[in-house]
Order: sequence, then structure tokens, then C-alpha cells
Amino acid sequence: MELNAALKLLIALAIGAAIGLEREIHQKKDHHKNRSGALIGVRTFALTTLLGAIAGLLNHDQFVFSSILSGTFLILTTINYAISSYISRDTGITTELAAIISFIIGFLISINMLPIPLVLSIAVVLMLILAYKDQVKDMVEELHVRELKALLSYAIIAVVILPFLPNTSITINSIPSISNFFWSNHIDLTIWGNIELINPFKTWLIVAIITGVDLVGYILEKMFGKGRGLIISSLIGGFVSSTATTQALAVQSKEGATISSVLTAAFLATFASFFSLFIVILPINPQFTITILPTLAILIASFGIAAVIFLPKNHKNTKTKILHPQTNTIFSIKPALLFATLFISIKIISSVALIIYGSQGFLITAAIAGFSGLDAITINIADLSKNAISLRTAILAFIMVNTVNLLAKTFFITIQGKREFAIKFGVMSCTIVALSCAGMWFV
Repeated sequence: MELNAALKLLIALAIGAAIGLEREIHQKKDHHKNRSGALIGVRTFALTTLLGAIAGLLNHDQFVFSSILSGTFLILTTINYAISSYISRDTGITTELAAIISFIIGFLISINMLPIPLVLSIAVVLMLILAYKDQVKDMVEELHVRELKALLSYAIIAVVILPFLPNTSITINSIPSISNFFWSNHIDLTIWGNIELINPFKTWLIVAIITGVDLVGYILEKMFGKGRGLIISSLIGGFVSSTATTQALAVQSKEGATISSVLTAAFLATFASFFSLFIVILPINPQFTITILPTLAILIASFGIAAVIFLPKNHKNTKTKILHPQTNTIFSIKPALLFATLFISIKIISSVALIIYGSQGFLITAAIAGFSGLDAITINIADLSKNAISLRTAILAFIMVNTVNLLAKTFFITIQGKREFAIKFGVMSCTIVALSCAGMWFV
């Protein structure tokens, strides 16, 4: 829908006011004024985006005047920064950059270069970056050389290597030496020859996703995890590895932690793990991800409610500590490669079971694989649901895998923790699994 000029100006004004409100609140909270001594807040940013919108409206018919207006704004902003930084000896440029971006946002709204929702998303991202500036700054200050190297390594994995890998399936038939060997020994490859052994791009994509999830978990822990209490610590632990977090909680239950606190932490960790799972499977098969959303929504809501039910009244002062699986490095390539190897193995085995025993064989194989974790087999299900199995079978397989995985967690708690913890976690998990079956109605 085409917006008229007045509406564009109003949208730009509202966005600028929102950005300015964040700046003003942030500066008042820190008792910190900008270098000229006046707060740069709602009025300044509202006028900035409004000016950008006016320049955008004039861009088509009055290009020269629009260019002069934009150039003058940039020059005045630069002069203001130079003078104020010289006076205060503060070379920070965050507010000035935010003002320039706000001007550009107003300009983009008027010229229709980008869809309005995308421009609004840019504004929201800008506000988030400004709001969490201190946390990001603290995280950067604590960044070690080995962590910087890890970040560069991830950039190599996701940006340098991944785009150049072939997105083709390698089967037995596509490898001449192996296929010739089977044919020479009178082994019929009609059925088995087309089983996918590996897809270089898809496999490396999984490596990039898994290491990326670790990266996000590390950043969250750096920003919010230290000393932030039971709730945030549990969510971060579950985002990285709910199984490892649950096992750590089981040990703590025997060491004196209250049952209500470890139950809350365990349910929150499982709650967070489904968000991590969503991020992992979305690039693999968006259609499957959309189909499984009702099931995931039921699981997320149910585990969230379970966490609230057992939440201790004094949870802010609880002594329960969540031992996160990763504390020293951002990510490690070795676990991701092992995960990819596990994924390939599970996929080959489940493909063979699908050919020999049909859907029932696949479901049984998938359920057994659930003991090893939820992510690898769910990625495999998402991949096979493209052409090998129906979406209904895929959702049923996921429910079975999740059931087995939760039973495995209950077993670990029984072995390593208190019996009361295991019983309550197991009973609640079984109830939630039964509720998640309602997700089949949406397929």
C-alpha cells in the first residue's frame, strides 16, 4: 500500500521520537549529559528523522535542494561532534551515528526504496544496540585474544567456506569407484545407490548453525549471565545445552539445592532449548518449521507454565547455580564436526530403515536416536521431510524423539540426582508430551 506524504512524515516523526526517548532515558539514567551540556533526546531525534523524510520527499523533483539539505545536516553534525569532543575530550560518537542513521531512516521512508516493515526493523535494531550499549561495551572489554580468534574462525566457517561448497547430494552411484566395486561383486544398487551419503553444503551449514548457536549462547552469557539469578542463567544454559544443564542440576539436587529451584531451572532450560531448535531447523526446511510451529508452541508454553508453577518465591536469592556447558571459549569446531558426523550417521541409518521397513522403521529408528539428543535427529527429520517422508510422519517422529529425549533426561536425573526431582520432572514431562500430540491436528 502506497503511503501519502503526510503519513510518511508522521511515521518518521514517531520513529525519531522513539529513538530519542531511548537516548534521553539512557543519558538520564547514567546521569550523563552529552558534550555540549544538553540532553539529545526526543525532540532532537524526532526533528532529525522528520528532516530526513522531508529530504526524501524532495529527492525526486528537487534533487539538488534535497542533496543540499542532506549535506548540510551531515556537515553540521560533524562540526558539532568536532567542537564538543574537543571541549570535553570525549571522542565517543554513538549519539552522532544514531542521529545520522535516524536521518537515513526518515529518508528511506519517503523514497520507498525499502518496505516500511524493513525500515521499522532497522529502527528497532538501532534502538536495541543503543539500549544495550553498556553491556556490549563490557563484553568487548572482556574479550580475549583467543575469543577474537574464535570469532574470526566462525566468520571463515560461515562466510568464507560455506558459500563455495556444492549443494549437491553425493550418493553411492555418484562415486564411480564404489559403485563399480558393488557391481563387480553382483550387488544390486537399484535401491541403495541413491541413498544420500553427504551433501557438502548442507553438512557445513549444520556446522555453521551449531557453532552459531554456541556463539549466541556465549554472547548472552557474557551480557546477562553473570550473577543474574536463576531465571536468566537457566535460559542461557538451556539455549546452549538443556541436557548438560539438566545433568548439572541433578547433581546439585543431591548437594542441597531445593527441589523447587532445580525443577524451575530444568523446565526453563528445556523451554529455551526449543527456541534454539527452531533456529537450527529453520534454514534446513522452512516448510517443516512452519508445520511444526504449533507443536513447538505447545511445548514452549507448557514448559514455561511448569517453570512458573515450581518457581521459588525467593528465586532472586536462591543459591542454585547453573553450570553452563561452555565458559572458556565462544565455540569449538570439534563438537560441531562431531555433531555433523552424528547427523550423517543418523541420516544414513534412518534412510536405510525407511527403505527396508517403511515409515514404522523410520519412526522406531528416530525414537532410538532421541537418546543421543534432540537436535541431530530433528535436523534429519526436517531434511527427510522435503521428499522422503510426509510432514505428518515428520511431526509424529519429532514428538516420539522428544518423548524419548525427555525420558532420557529423567533417567539421568534418577541416576545423578534426587528421586523427588526425577519423579516430578518425569510426570510433568509426560503430561506435556501428551499435550504436544495436539500439534498433529494442524498438519
